Amino acid sequence: MNRHFTWHEHPAELLVTEMDLAGVDKTFLLSYDAEDTAWSAQQHGYTMEDFSGGRKYTLLQARQFPDRFLWFNTVKDPKRYDSVALIQEDAALGMVGIKLFPAFINVSLIEYDMLAVFDACRDLDLRVLISLETLRPPQTKSLEEYLAELDDLLGRYPSVFFALLHVGCADPLTPAANEVFRLAGEHANLYLSTAMPGCVWDDGTEYPFRNYLQRMKRLCEAVGAGRVMWATDWPWFDWAFKYEQGLNAIRKHADFLTEQEKELVLGTTAVEFMGSRLHDQVTLDGDQSA
Repeated sequence: MNRHFTWHEHPAELLVTEMDLAGVDKTFLLSYDAEDTAWSAQQHGYTMEDFSGGRKYTLLQARQFPDRFLWFNTVKDPKRYDSVALIQEDAALGMVGIKLFPAFINVSLIEYDMLAVFDACRDLDLRVLISLETLRPPQTKSLEEYLAELDDLLGRYPSVFFALLHVGCADPLTPAANEVFRLAGEHANLYLSTAMPGCVWDDGTEYPFRNYLQRMKRLCEAVGAGRVMWATDWPWFDWAFKYEQGLNAIRKHADFLTEQEKELVLGTTAVEFMGSRLHDQVTLDGDQSA
């Protein structure tokens, strides 16, 4: 019972309260269900019955605070679903972007069905979040293979803004991140999100999280604060830090950043990433409003 997310609900009211206390205006709200994350859950000894949440749950929560959340939904496996039709349906409800777990549904980023998904994102002005977590070569593609495909993808869709979550799941303190840095340097449409950078957390509960700050420093030095977006992965890190502590680690202890750079990391970069979609809202009647 020492990890709070295992024993009580984390409804929208709680997240908004955390945001209010920390001084956060808006956040990306990501939805996924047991089917979307089945591959990763199995690698950790869980089954679909261990999951609670999903698209319907998230929408019910988000609609209570339409001015606070920017909703992203996870892409369904295009080999089993008409993913483009589902994206179009969610876009009509106010979805501003998609989240993709390529390894979870065992897809190539540049296969025919996935290119149709990215075509839809381009046509609907949707943002794309990609998470390269839980890679298990040869059962899945390797990080190097996915980054090579991403290089191709970024060039094919220069008008679509992409973000790699967890800094591409490559530890910024290791050479594994060099290819991520290169891609960000060469493609203006690639941004990096920073919840658990590199899918590594080795600070435990020791605030202000010195190892995390070292990774953030290396990341900002490599690609610039204008390509870096602060993130928490709330509520999954409730065991390690409170929402406000995650924010204050940057606000009060990232002495490697200027005040202007802190503003970029803590919001301005995300505003640029969202662009015209910043004020879009999820609605009750199925119509998209801005």
